[in-house]
Amino acid sequence: MKKSTVLYWSFAILGIVFIALVLVGGYLAAADSLSVLASFSLWYFGLFLVVGGIVLLTIGFIGVGRQYFKNHRRLFTVLSILLVPPLIFGTFIVGYTYAFVNAPMFPLRSEITQVTVVDNNPLVLSLSVKAITSRDTRIDSAFILDSNDTLVASYWNEEIMVKGVSTFEPICVLPAGSEITVTVDFNTTLPSGSYLVRLSSWHDNHGESPFTIP
Repeated sequence: MKKSTVLYWSFAILGIVFIALVLVGGYLAAADSLSVLASFSLWYFGLFLVVGGIVLLTIGFIGVGRQYFKNHRRLFTVLSILLVPPLIFGTFIVGYTYAFVNAPMFPLRSEITQVTVVDNNPLVLSLSVKAITSRDTRIDSAFILDSNDTLVASYWNEEIMVKGVSTFEPICVLPAGSEITVTVDFNTTLPSGSYLVRLSSWHDNHGESPFTIP
């Protein structure tokens, strides 16, 4: 195999790798993964990889293809420049959209490591919550479900006014990589039994944990 052919194949493969890294990074970012690959979806880094991948893949395609169209090299080159980049970019958009669609809709951003029943008249829970992502997040609501998965109690963030603008006060803000203890008053009393407490926020899942009322 000619050295030039090997070089063009190397360009093509490297271009595919660049674009694949952005697709994988997009999925991991949507899933709120801690993987370093998620950084490949950042717009400045991702744009560089996508453009670089398209250029390398186009050069590789032209270089390899010209070996098989020796009598029509100029026409093949022009058609490749006009058609290949749009086709690659369109394929990338479809793949990137597919990666996001198949990422978890409500990524898990924290976990409840301990539940303590402080009181049951009304119900007050002390929850140890550990962040498991690389992003700061906020927890807006808490839900109590019984053994039949029926909602029996809930706590929603409170609406407050900040500089004349209505906003909602979170239960707590969870810094990346931290573990905090938060106390939630559900303003209700539950009968004895087994329950599940679940924390959430808008488009985020903050874990769940069982507990028992004696």
